[in-house]
Amino acid sequence: MVNTISSTAAIVTTLRNAGAVLDSFVAYHRAIGFEHLFLFFDDPADPDLPRAQAMPGVTAIPHDAGLRETWRTLPGYRRFGQSVDGEVMSRQLLNVEHAMGLARARGIGWLLNIDADELFFAPNEGVGEHFASLAGTSLETVSYLNYEAVPEREAIDDYFREVDLFKLPFGPVQQHLAAPLARAQQVTPQLKPFFHFYANGKSAVRLTQQPPQPVSVHLFRHEAGATRAATSARQFVLHYACCGFETFWTKYATLGRFADRWWNQYEIAASIGTFHLEARDVVTGGHRDEALAFYRGRVAIADANRAEALIREGLLTRFDQPRRIIEQARRM
Repeated sequence: MVNTISSTAAIVTTLRNAGAVLDSFVAYHRAIGFEHLFLFFDDPADPDLPRAQAMPGVTAIPHDAGLRETWRTLPGYRRFGQSVDGEVMSRQLLNVEHAMGLARARGIGWLLNIDADELFFAPNEGVGEHFASLAGTSLETVSYLNYEAVPEREAIDDYFREVDLFKLPFGPVQQHLAAPLARAQQVTPQLKPFFHFYANGKSAVRLTQQPPQPVSVHLFRHEAGATRAATSARQFVLHYACCGFETFWTKYATLGRFADRWWNQYEIAASIGTFHLEARDVVTGGHRDEALAFYRGRVAIADANRAEALIREGLLTRFDQPRRIIEQARRM
């Protein structure tokens, strides 16, 4: 049976070293209509944790012995429990499963799983309207295609307020703009590959008594039987990956020399290309000048004329709504 408060929605995020952008992340999502945010701090000594614990509409949970005991009670622990120390995504998925129970106990109808460098983007309607429109359907999970941000300089503090240039979702580009993309890649190495990270979106799950479970950081699915799922054409996720050199450096310094495969099984290069591995290697090499050259040549598009040309070709676009929403919310 579907929850009676099926139009309310919450967010679950596992994070580390978010810094100043955490305030914008929370302010934005509360402003657009999310009922609650469940923030799991992967480092229990994270300096942002006390600040998050004082925020209204936020449950902030440290990765401590208590959380690890809770993981052991979850069905997903059978699959992910053996890899929680080596795979951040295993911890993420168990945190999502835990948050599903916490959100259901609050009477919340839907739970969206995104990262702390992402924003849910509904340009034409509010969050409440969107999830209310699903109330009369049998959908159990909805996926949202992602745009990937393009930084235009190396010094960025709050990328949610300073970055507004994005690569369009991967599918439409492949279908309709293959030729312009191929031409652009010849002179713009920042577009090789077009998306540096994932291109298959993120998802929300309906919190019924027997909802589909997280099977990856992107999808929810029933272990047995069909899952009633859809992809939204009107709402998206904005992914602000590696926006600013210090963010780029901190991300890969924190990740360290991770393996070439997720869960020692899935080849990263085959799944999303080689950028993630190249970035790992250049940062763990320890030479900031080499890492900065990599960031300038492979991540940021500092040439304003080039950026505008890519917009005209239909490969990039700009969104300033998040900045405006955050600035208004933080003034209140």
